[in-house]
This record gives sequence, structure tokens and C-alpha cells, in this order.
Amino acid sequence: MGAPIAHSAADAQSRPQPYADHVAGVRAGAVARVIAMLRFCGDQNRGHALAQAVEGGATYHDLGKLDPDIQAALHQGRRAKLLWDHIDAGVAYLWQQKAHWAAWLARAHHAPGLPSKPAQIVGTGARKLRGRRHDVEPEAHDAQIARTNSLLAKMVALHEATMGASPPQATSPLHGLPMRLALSCLVDADHSNTAESDTGWRPPEAAAPRWAERLAALDAYVAKLAANGGERTGLRQAFYRSCRSRPAADAMLACEGPVGIGKTTAVLAYLLRRAEATGARRIFIVAPFTAILSQTAEVLRKALLLEDERSDPDRVIAEHHHRAEFGSLASRDLATLWSTPIILTTAVQFFETLSSNNPVALRKLHMLPGSAIFFDEAHALLPVSALRQSTDRAARAELLTAILPQYWRWLIELAEQWTCSFVFASGSLARFWRLPEIAGEHRRDLPDLVPPTLVEPLRAAEQARIRYRTARFHDIPEFLTAVAAAPGPRLVVTNTVQSAAVIAQAASAAGQSVLHLSTVLCPRDRDAILTRVRARLSARTDTDWTLVATSLVEAGVDISFCTAFRERFAATSLIQIGGRVNRNAELGVTADVIDFNIERGEGLTRHPEARISSDVLAALFESGRLTGTVDPAAIVTDALLQQMAQKRRPPDLLGEAERQGNYPEVASLARLIESDTRFVIVDPDLRERLQRRGEYVAMHDLLAGSVQLYTSRIGQLALDPILGRPDLFWWPHDYDPGFLGYMAGALKLAGIARGETVIL
Repeated sequence: MGAPIAHSAADAQSRPQPYADHVAGVRAGAVARVIAMLRFCGDQNRGHALAQAVEGGATYHDLGKLDPDIQAALHQGRRAKLLWDHIDAGVAYLWQQKAHWAAWLARAHHAPGLPSKPAQIVGTGARKLRGRRHDVEPEAHDAQIARTNSLLAKMVALHEATMGASPPQATSPLHGLPMRLALSCLVDADHSNTAESDTGWRPPEAAAPRWAERLAALDAYVAKLAANGGERTGLRQAFYRSCRSRPAADAMLACEGPVGIGKTTAVLAYLLRRAEATGARRIFIVAPFTAILSQTAEVLRKALLLEDERSDPDRVIAEHHHRAEFGSLASRDLATLWSTPIILTTAVQFFETLSSNNPVALRKLHMLPGSAIFFDEAHALLPVSALRQSTDRAARAELLTAILPQYWRWLIELAEQWTCSFVFASGSLARFWRLPEIAGEHRRDLPDLVPPTLVEPLRAAEQARIRYRTARFHDIPEFLTAVAAAPGPRLVVTNTVQSAAVIAQAASAAGQSVLHLSTVLCPRDRDAILTRVRARLSARTDTDWTLVATSLVEAGVDISFCTAFRERFAATSLIQIGGRVNRNAELGVTADVIDFNIERGEGLTRHPEARISSDVLAALFESGRLTGTVDPAAIVTDALLQQMAQKRRPPDLLGEAERQGNYPEVASLARLIESDTRFVIVDPDLRERLQRRGEYVAMHDLLAGSVQLYTSRIGQLALDPILGRPDLFWWPHDYDPGFLGYMAGALKLAGIARGETVIL
């Protein structure tokens, strides 16, 4: 049969990949990735063991492909079925050689990834990672083990004859984050080598960090902004200078500067200096919502790109989220592999990568050590709001104390063991790291980027910019009368998409000029409406109109109204809406942010999370904490404590699963968003494209023309699947792209008339 092969030919014009080429390539690639990563490891003994494990795992990861039956199938081509699981042989040999960490990596480098240590290792009769990877009948596992045992000596001999003798080093596994980082090095090398053999693909080359040059470019950008003047220019400049000149000594900082003070540029000034001081490989900007990331990316391309980089900006600044667009496939790879100097990604992507057991998701993780990380709008990074769509209300209510403690442990480990730096920034920053209920043994008090000399001037400026009030209304007409009488343009934010649609429709029927923005509109239509909103806000004479929206405009969106009404929810939500009012103190007067309740209103719905947080907010108003000089961080931290006190404190299941090495359970428990939703197509042209056989529809196009509804709602709303696409559904009811979105049809349904709820 000739020399053994690792992969069948990709097509009739290609040749199989020799086993020797693949193993040598993966070993070299994995070792190179480890060396790059271990520059930032604070424990050299740990780093040495990790490197040995990766080299051993890479050398023997495909040992089982030397099984004669598997070789025969590989020579037949890619359609041939492999009768045996090729991973078992590498695991068996590595375990036999006491290279236990390497055995874990060999076991996990293909789906389903890292298994459960309690299930695989602990207890009588545990299989020590052996058998088949997927759950099957015990007889199948036993048959696989017997097959491997009978051939193992011959396979090792053939491997050594092909590759030379390279016995693995005995290593005990380090579980948790080191295990994931080690697996990341092996998987990235394996996937890259296979792709290169199949298609000639090579990892795209990212730009150099050039931190000092980027800091100079940022200085010039900020100076231009200052030249344009404005009410708060002096405070902004002082804030930027203080962050720019702060000694780059702190690995973890908070930034509680108020809205409009220029947090993005000021935090970046510090992080660029920190990156230069630590030799950081990249800077991450992590935000809760894609809209913030896209807005930030636009600023960064103006502020940080150097002259010779402007023709290919994606090589420097890459957005890694589902709505990002790229100039080329190579640019997309740069983002998804986290290899550019500056990466913008969502909190969901960041934390679910940290907690994953899936080799595909973990592939990019080795790029994280040695990074400076900016958590923008950090109050919402691990939010109750991120789970507002979850069907599990108990899980939503317990999110902070169930998930955040282990997330905090991971961040501490990255800072202390892997030379990562962090800045947590928000205008309403809950200091969760001070709370023993969350931070536990890692409780600490982070220094603040805002210097003490600026604290009081900033608070005084905030008091002059906005004031918080509260009001109750009997019904929708009374509420709309109050809205119309307030200085415009006005912003109204509700807790549910249905309430927003009902109020917007009522305002329009009453003759008021109104726009509506929520997730009942597909992303393409939301973008169009936000463009209209910004255009109207820029027209100084166009003042008598209202935007009715949901919390999607709450954090980080650069818009500024004269008055805001925020349906009662949480203290953080109210303070964040304050950032969408008189944002740059441009009005010259103090603007109102009004917390409101409507006692009665047909079609209005209550958010299931609102009760406890609303009670806490009411108590804050009664105590006077939201009048006069307001300390947002102190308020939201106290509110968080009060909310936690009224909820059952859950056990630290995530932390316990991590300590046990139960990787599938960790990945499940750490998931921020339960994805029990389906794509519902609202664009007829997109529906036709999807139904045409053989036509490729890019994910970006699918997202642009669809909304997402919970699976439980699909049957209630009588939605049928797209022909030939069983997981995609068509919206057969009215859809209004410029105003109410799918609520145009939903509000006509009989269930809505009876007060039943349709929730996205």
C-alpha cells in the first residue's frame, strides 16, 4: 500500500497527504504556537509541562490512522467510512507512557472535544479516555479498545519507522484554562496544516502591533477632536491626558468616567502604553452588543490606522461577530483566528471561548495570553440583559451569582499567570470585584483610571447635564400627553418589544411624529431606522418627534435626545439611558431622564425580570440617592447587592464543574445565551433565494433579512418552514419594514387582543 497517509485526496486532481508530512507539520506548528504563547506564562514549570504535553499530543494525535482498516479507507477516498475511531490509539500509547496531559489533548482534538474528567478518569471501571469519542453502547467501546490494544505495538513501530523515535515525556495534566490553551495550540496547528494540504490555504499574515506609533496616531486624532471645541472639551482633554500619562503598572483597572467623557480614546491611550510596556501581542475590545463594536471599529480605524495600513484595515483591526463584513476571506480568517493586533468581539464570543470544550471554538484561544483587554460597557458584559430572551427564568435571575464568580476567576488567572491586562469601563459600573458573594477569595479593589482630582468636576458636570425623575401614569393616553409636552426630540424605552410596538402605534394614531426601533425589525431595517434617527437628531430645527425603542439603544449607542422616558427596570438601565440624553451637554440646560410606570394599558406586557430590580430602583428614588450629586458606580453596586439579597443564592455549579474538570458541563453552564430560537425570514426576496436549489446565501444576508423567535412561538404563530430549509421559517403575517416590523402582524392576532404576550 506504500507510505501511510493522514488524509484522503481532497478531489480527483489532488494527492493524499502523507502521514509523515501531516504529523511533522502539526508538531512544528503546535510547538511554534506554544513558544509564542509561553513568552507570557508567569510559571515556567507550568509552561514547560504544557509545551511537553502539546508536543507529545501533536506527535501522536493521529497514531490510530495507522490501523490497516483505516489506511484502506483513507486510500479509497473521502466518502469511505472509517470503521474505527482513530483517536483511541494515540490516547492508549500516551497514557501507557504516562504522558497523561498529552493523552487528554489527543483525545480532545476532534469533536466532541474535552470530555469529563469525573466520567472518564475517576472511579472503578473508568475508561481513562479510551474507546470511542462519542456516546455509544459499551460493547462498541470495548471493541475499539480491544482493536487498539491488539495493533498498538505495530502502529507505534510503523510511526517510528516513518517519523523516527520520539517517546513522549511523562506529564500530569493541568486542568482548566491551561488544558484549553494547550488544546488550542494543537487544534490550530492541525486545522491549519490540513487546510494547507487540501487547498493551499495558509494562515493570513496580520499587521505588526506598532503600539508606540498607534499611540502617536491616537494623540493626533484626539487633538483634532479638541480643536472642534464643545461644552465638555476641557474635561475630555484632562481625562485623556491623565490616562495617557498614568504609569502603565496596573494589570487590572476600573474606569467609571461618565458618558461623553471620551472613555474609548482615554482607555486606549492607557492600554497602548500598557501593551508597549508588557510586549503585548494584541488589544481586545470586548463589548456586549455588536452595534457598539461596529461604532467603536469606525472610531479606531480613524484613530489607530497608520498611513501605510489604510488600504487593508482588516489586517490591523478586525471585528469578530456575526454581523461583521470583510473585504476578503483572508480578512475573515484574521478575525475568527484572533490574529490581528486589535480584535473587537462580543462578550458572548469572548467568554464562551474561555469556557468551551469544543476544539473548533478553542482553536483561537492561544492568541489571548499576552493581551490587553478593554471591557467596554462592562456593566452589561455578563448581563441579566444578555439572558432576557432565555426561557429559563430561574437561570436568568441567578445569572450573576451563578456565572460571574467563575468568569472572574478566569480573568484573575489570565492576569496573574498569562500577562493579560484589563480595564473595565462603564458610566454605570457595578464594582462586583468588591463583593465577596461574587469575587470570593479574589475580592479586591481595582484602581480607577479617573484621577481623584477629576472625580468631583465630572460629577458636577453630570449634575448639570441631566437629572433623574420618576412618574406614574394611569394609562397610555396620559403617558403620551406627558411625552408630547416634554422638550424634544424625545426617547422612550420600554422593557419588552410588545410594549414598545403598542406605545409607538398609539403615538402614531394620536398624530405624534414617532419612530420605532427594536428587534421586531430585521437588522437591515433597524440600521435604516437608526440612520433616520441620527439624521433627524442632527437637524437642530426638527425637535417635535419621539423614538420609541427597547434596551438595544441603552448602552454605548452614540445618540443624544433632549428628554428620555425609561420604563422602570434596573438602576443600571436608567443611568445608561441618561447617556442618550444631552450627551455632550449641548443643550446648555439640565435635561430630564424620567423613570416611569403605566398602571393600565391594553397590550402592554411586563418583563419577567422587572419586579425585584424595579423595587430596588423605587427604594433608591425614595432615599434620594438619585437626586442631587449622583455616584453611578456606588448606586448600581448597591442595587446589585440588594437584588442579590432578594434572590436565592445558587450553588457555584460552574466553579465546581471547572474544579472537577467536567468540561462539557462547564461549557453548558457558562453559556450566556440559550439559543432556543429560530431564524424567521421577513424578506420575500431572501425567501425566494433560500428556496432556489443550489443558491448560496451568506450568513450576513440571512441575518440582514430575518428576525429570531423562540421555538415555542413558532407553532403558536402558525409559521411554516422555508421549502427545503427545515430550520428556517417564513413570517406569513404583516411586516412593516419602516415602523412596526413583525409586530404589524402580531398586534392583529387574536391572542394579542386578549393580552397574551409575544416575546422575541
